[in-house]
Amino acid sequence: MNYKTSILLVLALVLGFANCGGGNKVYELDKGRMFEGWAGPPEDPTGGPKEFFYMKYTGRASEKALSKKSGAMMETTCRDAAELNAKGDIIQKLAHETVTGASGVSDGESTGKVVVREFAAQTSGMNTMQCEPLSKPDPNIANSEWKECRCVMYVRIEGGRDAVLAKAKAKMAE
Repeated sequence: MNYKTSILLVLALVLGFANCGGGNKVYELDKGRMFEGWAGPPEDPTGGPKEFFYMKYTGRASEKALSKKSGAMMETTCRDAAELNAKGDIIQKLAHETVTGASGVSDGESTGKVVVREFAAQTSGMNTMQCEPLSKPDPNIANSEWKECRCVMYVRIEGGRDAVLAKAKAKMAE
C-alpha cells in the first residue's frame, strides 16, 4: 500500500467514524422541534418527500446591537449571522452527511467534492425554518436572550439523498 492510499484510507475511516450516528436524524430541543439531516418539507418534516436537508447553525448578535442594548437589533443580527454561517457551509455538510459511508461510494472525499461542486448553486435557495435564542435574558433589555441564537436552515434538493448519491456516483464514473 502506497503513501497516498494509506492517507485516503485513514481519511475515509476518520470521516466514517465522525459520521457515526448520522442519517435522517430529527432532534428534539428545549423550545420545540429542530431538525438536522434529510427530512420532509418544512410544514411537515416527518412526512415526505424527504427532499429537504436541514442543519442547525448558531449566530451572535452584532457588537453594534449589543452596545446599543437593542433587543430587536440583537434578534435581527443574530439571525443574520446564523444565515451567513449556513450559506458557506450547508452544501459541504450535506455532502458529508450524504456521501460518507454510503454503499457504492469508493472514495468519500472525492465524491464529497463532486457533490459540493454539483449542488453549490442550491445555496441560493436556502431558507430558515426556525430560530431560538440561546442567551440568558437581561431583565433590563427586552429580547436580550438573542445575544446568541440557533437557527435551522434548509435547502431543497429534488430527489433528496438518493438523487445526490446518484449524481455523485455518475460523476465519479466519468
